[in-house]
Formats: sequence, C-alpha cells, structure tokens
Amino acid sequence: MPRQSQPVQDRDPVHSFLIHAGKILSEVQFIIDSIPNVEPFSVERGLRQLHAIHYVLTNMEDEWLAQSENDNLIETVLTAGLALEQFQNAPAPPRNVGTVRDISTGGRPRYIIDLDRAIELHDMGNGWDAVADALGVCRRTLYYHLERAGISPARPVFTNIDDDTLDEKVAEISLKHPFAGESIVLGHLEAEDIHLPIARVQESLRRVDAIGVIVQWNGIMKRRVYRVHGANAVWHFDANEKLTPWGFYVHGCIDGYSRLLIYLACCNNKRSKTVEDLFLAAVQIFGWPSRTRCDFGKENNGVERQMIAKRGVLHRASLRGRSTQNIRMERNWRDVRKDTLQVFHEIFMHLEEVGLLDMNSPIDRVCLYIVFQPRIQVSLDETHTSWNLHRMRTEKHKSPRAIYELSREKAINRGYWTGDPGDDLATASHPSYGEDSDAPLPPLDELANDPEAPDYTEFADATAEREAGVFVNDNNEVAEMKAALGDFDYLADDGN
Repeated sequence: MPRQSQPVQDRDPVHSFLIHAGKILSEVQFIIDSIPNVEPFSVERGLRQLHAIHYVLTNMEDEWLAQSENDNLIETVLTAGLALEQFQNAPAPPRNVGTVRDISTGGRPRYIIDLDRAIELHDMGNGWDAVADALGVCRRTLYYHLERAGISPARPVFTNIDDDTLDEKVAEISLKHPFAGESIVLGHLEAEDIHLPIARVQESLRRVDAIGVIVQWNGIMKRRVYRVHGANAVWHFDANEKLTPWGFYVHGCIDGYSRLLIYLACCNNKRSKTVEDLFLAAVQIFGWPSRTRCDFGKENNGVERQMIAKRGVLHRASLRGRSTQNIRMERNWRDVRKDTLQVFHEIFMHLEEVGLLDMNSPIDRVCLYIVFQPRIQVSLDETHTSWNLHRMRTEKHKSPRAIYELSREKAINRGYWTGDPGDDLATASHPSYGEDSDAPLPPLDELANDPEAPDYTEFADATAEREAGVFVNDNNEVAEMKAALGDFDYLADDGN
C-alpha cells in the first residue's frame, strides 16, 4: 500500500493501521483464491475484518494519505468483500457427497454412516462437529446414528494409573529421550495406550525432573501461521546432518498441513536414489502429495523428477529454494534433535574424547555404523510415533495424526483425495506458498553450505561423492563388514 513520504516520527496510528490492513487484505485474498475449498468461518471472519477496514477508511482524515490512494484502498476492500459475499450467499453443496443413503426404507432416504470411522476420528481428539462435517452430515444426524447403535459420544476415559507407576513410565521415556518436552512425552505414553491429561504428565515431569521442566519452558518456539489446503497439499522433506560426521544421514518428511511426520529414516548416505526410494515408499502408504517443498540439494533431484512426472511441469509440483524457505521441516528437526539425535551426538563425542573411536579408521567408522544404525532407527521410530500422537497447543490440543486423518476423510467424502488434494495453481504460484516466513532458521553451520540453485550434474565416481559429503561409509564397505562379522550379533544389547 503506497503512501506519501512523511517523517518517521509522524507515522503514528494511521501508518500502523495501513500495514495491518494490508496484511488482512493479503489473508483475505488467500481465502478468495482458495474458494470453494474454504471453511465458512474463515469467510465470515474475513468479511467482518473488511467491514471494519472500510469503516475506518471512509471516516479517516490524514494529510499524508492522498484521496486517490484512499479511494483505491476502499475499492480494493469492496471488491474483496464482494467476492466473499458471493461465495457466502451461493447455495451450499450437498453435504452427503461421500455418505451413502439407504433408499430401501420406502420413506425419506436414511444416511448410512461409517460409525467405526467416526469414532476413530473422534478418539484421535477431533470434536464431533468436525467429524460430522468431514463425513458430510450434521452433528445431530451423527448423534442420532450413535444413539441408535447404542454408542456413547463420550471420549474414552483416561487410563487408571497411579503416580508411582506413571513416574516410572515417564522416567523410562526421559532416559531414552532426555531432551523431550511434556507434549512429546505424552505422545510416547499415547503410543503405549496410556491416555492422560497433559496436567498429569506435567506433574510427573516435575517429580521426575524438575530442572528439565524449567528448561523446556524456557525459549519455547513460537508457532506462526501456515496455510495450505489440507492433508497431502504439500510435503516438506529434508536431510539432517547432526550425525553426518559419524556417517549417519537422517532423512525426514512432514505433511505441511497437519505436521504429520511421513517418515524418519537413518541411512548411510544422502544419494538422490536413497531419498527417492524413501519418498516412493511413503507414497505407497499415504498417497501422492499435490506438491513437495525442498532445498536445492542434489539429493532431492530424484523426487523432483517423480513429482513432475506425476503432476506435470505446469503444476509447480516441486517447489525448491534455500533451506530458509523449507523451515516447516526445520521446526521438526528441532524436536527430533532433542528427542533422538542429541543423545547419540553426545555418545559419539564421548567415544572420540576417551579414545575409543577413531573416525580415520575404516574399521572403527564402519563398525560404529553397523552397531548404532539400527539403534538410531529404533529411537527415530519411537520419536515418529510419539510426535504424530502428541497434542499441539496451537491446534486445540489435537495431534498431527488426528488433523491429517480428519482432513483426509473430508477429502475422500468431497471426492478430491485421489485426484489433487492441493491448492489451485494461482494460490500455489504465490512466492511464499508453503513457507513459514517468520519461523526459526536452520543452524548457521547448515546455512553456510546451503546451495543457492539446483544442480543436475552427476558425480564422476564414488570418490567424488565421498569428497562432497554424500556418504562416509559406502554400501560396499558396510556389506563387506557385515559379511566379515559373520554370526556376530551386533544387534544384541549388552546392558549398557
């Protein structure tokens, strides 16, 4: 919004209002571009905000704002408001798109609702209103069917567990994941079918590790707004290099809308083929995303080829940029580092400090990988499960799994899940689409080596790959060492 130049000290409430109004208009435009795939409450809220802006603009007198500029602003507000009102006043689509009706009764057709699925979605933490909307019926209809089936709409009762037993469980989790916060600990408990209010986990953590709770509350990461259509609209994937000095490459992928972790995998390299195989295996489980976002690293070229082959060049199927544009995954690396990677980082540092590990020795480094890779993967699997079950404060205490499954169910019942579950091209073409612009940046040491453009050249040989940091232990070295170990059980736990 241009405005005539003025002294900075004179830019009082009017200047602040114009900045705020510009942000609201940007948000409203996002809603307009997303029509018809928008929630009614977002349209209503946008209209209320536009009416307020219109009132201020029509009653504002400011010598620094030209009348022509003010008129243009009012016209912009009215145009946006008209688009929202047209959508709001349009006839609502049939709510029973994905719910079968029984026409054998001779009277008014009756809905046939998958009550098992409804209960599953509700037990994940979704409200009955949201579940009913996803299934394409009203809450009253859903309640009626539950009543006819003799099913209570109440949530499962909390697990009956005394404080001493709970403290033992929490202490065990904290021992394996000493940097985990209360919501992640709750996710681990949920994975063991122990359902508790967050307050009991907080109290247990205070008893088990009072200092840890203080640390967890200090410097907590602030969550900021991120908007895409729904589940599978954008997948963000990346590799974490916390443990790469010791030959462990951790690959991760997250659904941007729900923050559901798609995969976490510990490998011995970051080859393009490795990332591509992980991605395609995830597609077999979750289906194809509409788009992906990743950095310019060469390891991501294979996924880009797969996405373009699936969606086409014009779809903007593969969104690539600097690591600062893929911070959605960086948010999760922060928690993965705390929950899993930091522990192993400290172990490897200690082994080197006391002279028990020499990374210049091929035997040491390959044996380290063979012994610790499966243990790191087990810890990552636990983190994966607990993260997807932990309840997020900013999402009304719903878990990533609950949000993903509810969005998926809605997409299935609306008929677009197996087609394109993402946003339209105009929305996805916005430069900041699928970004967390104000989120915390990756570590500075990672940004220092962050590529600024894609590189599609191939490495000349394995030596060039090793020098570029693609691997520390090659596949052949790992296979030869396993063969040399024979029947030695390197997976056995020695009790330490």
